[in-house]
Amino acid sequence: MSNLINSIIKTRETGADIFVKALKDVDGLSEFEIKEKIVSEIKNHPEIFPEGWYNPPPSGMAVLLGKDRLQYGSLRDEAFWPQKNISFEKETVGLIYFSPINRHTGMIGDIGFTIYRGVDEKIKQHLKNVYGVILEIAEHAKVGMEFAEICSFALSLYKNKFKMTRWVPISSNPNVTINLGHSIPGSFEENFTFGNSYQEIKDSIRTKRIHVVETEHFKIPETCAFTIESRLEDFNNPDMPSAYFHFIVCFNKGQKTILENYDRIFSTVGMEYMN
Repeated sequence: MSNLINSIIKTRETGADIFVKALKDVDGLSEFEIKEKIVSEIKNHPEIFPEGWYNPPPSGMAVLLGKDRLQYGSLRDEAFWPQKNISFEKETVGLIYFSPINRHTGMIGDIGFTIYRGVDEKIKQHLKNVYGVILEIAEHAKVGMEFAEICSFALSLYKNKFKMTRWVPISSNPNVTINLGHSIPGSFEENFTFGNSYQEIKDSIRTKRIHVVETEHFKIPETCAFTIESRLEDFNNPDMPSAYFHFIVCFNKGQKTILENYDRIFSTVGMEYMN
């Protein structure tokens, strides 16, 4: 299983490398044009499939620009696919996400973040606060802990500080009020099979995830990987945008690693204040 954890780490690094190269000089570009720059850079990485697993949206990626666009319920909704008439300007707040799949192992390395390179210090601090609290949730996870326990911890951190942006429920269970991510299929199961084609692998990932929700009693094994992600608004300042950051937590024989991979991305897009 260790080789699969290493594959997740490498695939996440590949996603970060793609962002670093594709997100240079994006001023004035539309959502669609930024998406196409990312697609073009993916072609230089034969170790991953040319499209991500979270598809739709097209190519398994999202580019959303503007506060209103960040209020999406699901990225699968066609209204929130990359548009040609919405452009990145100096004060734009946006979201960029990609869901790469390693072609050889089927392991994923999703990466996504809120982009802002403007001058509003309140927005900058808000993004730093959201990044910090989601990272704190990832740091809290340990072997033997239930996913439900992670959710309880997150809700205690959010209380009176952050409001979760509305999302399309993944369950009809009214007790599911928070979704912090999901397991990475194949990272812990014995004899896991994905299938051979991109479509088969994509469907396996989509259907075999275990979600990090407050009703899930899955216990973290010594070797596994899962995502921790959230979209948060400032509870006390509704003028702040919804902010999103995505992390991957890996355990390899009990040894824990949290995948951030944002330093070079932040420097590339003019968000040095986050480093």
